[in-house]
Amino acid sequence: MSDAVAAYFEDHRESQDLGRRVLRGGIVFLVIQYGNAAFQIVAAIVLARLLAPEDFGLVAIITVLTSFAPLLIDFGLLDATAQRSRITPAQVSGLFWVSSGIGLMVAVVVAACSPLIAWLYGEPRLQPIAMCVAVTFVLSGMSNQHFALLRRTMQFGRIGRIQLVATLAGTSIGIIVALCGYGYWALVLRPITTSVCVVLGAWSACRWRPGAPVFDDDVRSMVRFGLHVVGFTVAYTLSRAVDRIALGLFYRPEQVGYYQTAMNLYENSIYSVLNQTHAVGSSALSKLQSNPAALRQKYEAALSMLAFFLMPLAAILSVAANDLTVILLGEKWRAAGSLLSIIALRGISHVVEGSQGWLHLSIGRADRWQKWGIVTLLAQVLAVAIGLPFGPTGVASAVVTASTLLALPSVTYAGRPIGIGAGLVIRAVGPQSIGAIAGAAAGWWLQIALLADYSSLARIVLSGCFCSCVYAAVVVGLFRLTEPLRVAGRLVHDVMGRR
Repeated sequence: MSDAVAAYFEDHRESQDLGRRVLRGGIVFLVIQYGNAAFQIVAAIVLARLLAPEDFGLVAIITVLTSFAPLLIDFGLLDATAQRSRITPAQVSGLFWVSSGIGLMVAVVVAACSPLIAWLYGEPRLQPIAMCVAVTFVLSGMSNQHFALLRRTMQFGRIGRIQLVATLAGTSIGIIVALCGYGYWALVLRPITTSVCVVLGAWSACRWRPGAPVFDDDVRSMVRFGLHVVGFTVAYTLSRAVDRIALGLFYRPEQVGYYQTAMNLYENSIYSVLNQTHAVGSSALSKLQSNPAALRQKYEAALSMLAFFLMPLAAILSVAANDLTVILLGEKWRAAGSLLSIIALRGISHVVEGSQGWLHLSIGRADRWQKWGIVTLLAQVLAVAIGLPFGPTGVASAVVTASTLLALPSVTYAGRPIGIGAGLVIRAVGPQSIGAIAGAAAGWWLQIALLADYSSLARIVLSGCFCSCVYAAVVVGLFRLTEPLRVAGRLVHDVMGRR
């Protein structure tokens, strides 16, 4: 085994420069992901102007119905490999073949169910869409363990570059197909191309190759760990998808298209960062699983810094959503902008909720994570049922309210085994939450009271600046929270010094 491959299988251990390595790698990773998200938004702008809302609605129905599939394919084994203190190449090979086999089975099931989906929604075009989307599930299982080994060695920048190039390739194909006049097929071929490029990139970046599998007690333990992870992720994904499933059953495809477009803008600007910091946070804190005191300290610092920069972005997105959507996508998408202004408010509490996985995985309690996923699913189903009679706006409002109410309990439940309670969370994100809410309220007041007659671009700039100033006045001026700024300054100084 070469030294490069052997590095993937070194035991987890705490190091003095762990914080700096995590911060540097995490920031690089997030910068790339923000670039990726920005590119996704640009692609959405182009495709939205080339395609009709109905095209997005058709593909959204299949995307939502099959959103659980990648989670089944991963089966939590990516997190299991990254979290495990000690692992061997043969064990990873066993996990690779398990994941690949599940991917093939899921693809067959989705393809077989495609006629049923088309009949259920009364839309024959859904059958070929579902059959083509099934191809991505076969590809998904072929790269998970390679990404797990890259995460294990903290190569987040390399992971981000692979995802960025794959997104570029997929989007390019999608735009070309749309320009040729093939309608919704542009949205179908886009993820297939992206998946192919992800597999090629993962195998090129990680030189480990699967061999004969071993299914010993450790592998079975990791599979059980993964089963709990996938139990949470499937429940959580269904909780995120139940809104669009319900809207697709009771409202026309264009209504689903507006809602899906608003969700895409939110996910590419806010949720994508939270999703990627899960990889960084859980991998880094796993190295501290033998030192609960250090784990609590690092978790509080990381959560505080993430909230400091992400919560005001959510507030600004909510204030500027209507004007931003019309400028980017056109007047025909104004309804999506109104939905985005509601959905974006979830980002304030989503920062807290999204960090629960760091704790569950780093201390090896994926079983508790699975239980909380069921709680989340039940809460979201109830919220959608309450909001559904009021259309997409009612569903969006109910979902945001339910998620906000669950945010603090989700982390206190996750941190209970190591002494993390509500007090630590409030201390970490309290000032930022108050500042973000105040900034959003101030921005909305400014738009209604003073900027109604201004152009869309002027309202975005002025209300965004005003919102940021109010946030800074509350968080930095009133609460004197400056540590995230000092950390960011040290990071910039460190990067400039290295150059």
